[in-house]
Amino acid sequence: MQTLLLKVDPQKPNEKVIEIAASLIKQGETVAFPTETVYGVGADAMNEKAVEGIFAAKRRKMDNPLLVHVNSWEQASGLVTEVPGEVLVLVKEFWPGPLTFIAKAGDKIPAPVRAGLPTVGLRMPDHPVALALIKAAGSPIAATSANISGRPSPTVAEHVKADLSGRIGAIVDAGETGWGIESTILDVSKTPFKILRTGAVSWERLEKVLPGLISKPAGVHKWKRITPRYQPLVQIVPIKYGEQMAEAVEREILKGRRTGAVFISEQKLPTSLDFVRVIRGGPQEYARVLFDIFRAADQNRLECLFMEMPVERGLGVAVADRIIQAARP
Repeated sequence: MQTLLLKVDPQKPNEKVIEIAASLIKQGETVAFPTETVYGVGADAMNEKAVEGIFAAKRRKMDNPLLVHVNSWEQASGLVTEVPGEVLVLVKEFWPGPLTFIAKAGDKIPAPVRAGLPTVGLRMPDHPVALALIKAAGSPIAATSANISGRPSPTVAEHVKADLSGRIGAIVDAGETGWGIESTILDVSKTPFKILRTGAVSWERLEKVLPGLISKPAGVHKWKRITPRYQPLVQIVPIKYGEQMAEAVEREILKGRRTGAVFISEQKLPTSLDFVRVIRGGPQEYARVLFDIFRAADQNRLECLFMEMPVERGLGVAVADRIIQAARP
C-alpha cells in the first residue's frame, strides 16, 4: 500500500486537501491526522471493515477498544445511552478538548470499535484539522494513536511515517501537536466517575468542576500494566523527582553502555553522556516533548535512559505514568 502524504496549515486547513482525506475515509481507508494531543489513525466509525483496518495497520489486539471522534456533542449524544447530567457540565467546560468520556454505547456502534464492550469512548478533538476532517467525512471517526501498538505515541507526522508508512491510506501533516500527551479517559458509565487513563486534563481540573464526583487516581507506582505501552527500544530508568542520578549513570557508562539522562532538578552528571535533555518548563513542557525524547533516544542508539519524573500533581501525574509504563518490567 502506498501512503499518501497531505500537508495542511494547522489553523486554516485547505478544504481540497481535507476533502481528499475525507474521500479516503468514505472509501473505507485508514487515515492519520493531527489532534491537539497526538496524531491519530482513524476510519469511518460506522464501517466495521474499515475499523478492522486500524487494528491491522497498528498490529493492535482486537480486545483493545478505539475512541470515537466527533465534531459536536449533538453527534456524540446519538451514539450513547443513559448519559448522566453531570457529563454536560464537563462537556461545556472541556469540549472541544483532551477529555474522553466512556459511556454506555447505543446500537449504532460496531462491535470492533467497542472491542465487544457495552461502552464506547467519545472525544471531540480541539484541532481545526481533525474537526474539519470529521465534518467532511460525514461520519464520526474511530481512531487511536497513529503508531505501531506499544510504541511511543506520535507528535509529528514524521513519527507516523516511521511506524505506519505503507500500512495506511494517508497521513495529514499539520506539524507538531500541542499537548504531546494523550487525552484523559473518564468513565462516566457509573458513579463515582473514574479516570481510566490520566492525560492532558488533570484530576484537579475535573475536581474543580465537579467536586467530589470523580475518584482520585492512585499513584502511578500502584497501577498495573496490562499491555506494553509507550515503549521505546532503549531501557528507561525512572528516577524520583529530586533524587540524584549521577552514581547510577556512571555505573552504566563504565559498563560501556550508551547512556542518556533527562532531568528537571539540579544534577551533577558525567560529561561523557551520549544524550542529555533538561526540562525547565514544568510538566507542560515535559508532556510536549516526552514521546519525542523516547524516539530521539532510539535514533541515538541509546541503551539506557535515566528519566527524572515530575512531581505527581496535575499534569505531572500523566507524565510520570508514561515514564513508568515505558520502563521495561
